[in-house]
Amino acid sequence: MNSSHTDADQKNTCILNGTYLSIRNLLSDSEVRDIHILFKSGAFDDGRLTAHSAAKEVKSNLQLNHQTQEHAAIQQIILAALNRNPVFRNAILPQSIHPFIISNYKPGMHYGWHVDSPVMGNMIRTDVALTIFLNDPEEYDGGELELQTANGNVLYKLNKGDVICYPCTQVHRVREVARGERNVAVSWVQSLVKETVHRKMLFEIFQITENLRNKALNEEEYLLLQQHYSNLLRMWAN
Repeated sequence: MNSSHTDADQKNTCILNGTYLSIRNLLSDSEVRDIHILFKSGAFDDGRLTAHSAAKEVKSNLQLNHQTQEHAAIQQIILAALNRNPVFRNAILPQSIHPFIISNYKPGMHYGWHVDSPVMGNMIRTDVALTIFLNDPEEYDGGELELQTANGNVLYKLNKGDVICYPCTQVHRVREVARGERNVAVSWVQSLVKETVHRKMLFEIFQITENLRNKALNEEEYLLLQQHYSNLLRMWAN
C-alpha cells in the first residue's frame, strides 16, 4: 500500500487510517521556505551518533547538529505549528515532545529495519513517532518511510509540510534514496494517553462531538457525549 498526498489544493485536512494519522500542510509554505534556508546553512553530523545499539548498524544519513542556532530556529517553527494544529493536539494528546532530529538523506543513504527506543532523552516514553517532510517527493527517488503492519507494509512519501504520525511499536525503515535528497524532521511524543486504541477512540468521540456542536441536537445527549469523553480521558490519562 502506497500512501501519498496528491491534491495540493486541499488545506489542513487529515487522513486517519487505523492508527496512522497524516496531516496535510502542518507547515505553511513560508515556514517550509524558512526551514529550507536554515537547513542549507546548518552544519550536519553523521546520523549514527544519535542511534542506539543495533540501529547504528543500519543507519546511514546526516543530521543537523542539535547545538546550532539553525536547529533551534527550526525546532521553534515546528513546535509552533504542532501547537496550533487542533487535529494533532486532539488526536495525539501530546504530553512531552522529544527534540526534533533534522535529517538529510543523499543518494545511497537509508535507515534499515529497526524499532524505536521505548524511552528517549529526559525519560520521555515514546508512544507516537512523527515524520515531517521538508521537500517534495518529486525531488528524490526512493526514500519512502516503510512500516510493517498486520495488513502488510505501508509506504509514506508525503508532500513538503505534511506529517505522518504512527505508533512507535511498529518496525519500520527508510528506503534507500536513489536520486536527489530527502529532507525530514523526526520526533517522538509521549502522549497523555498511552494506549493507541484509547487515543483513537477518544479522537473519534471528539470528532463526533465537534461535528454535532452546531447541529440541532438534544442538549442533554450532547452533554452526555461530552461527559463520556471527559470521563474516558480522565480514566486513561497518565
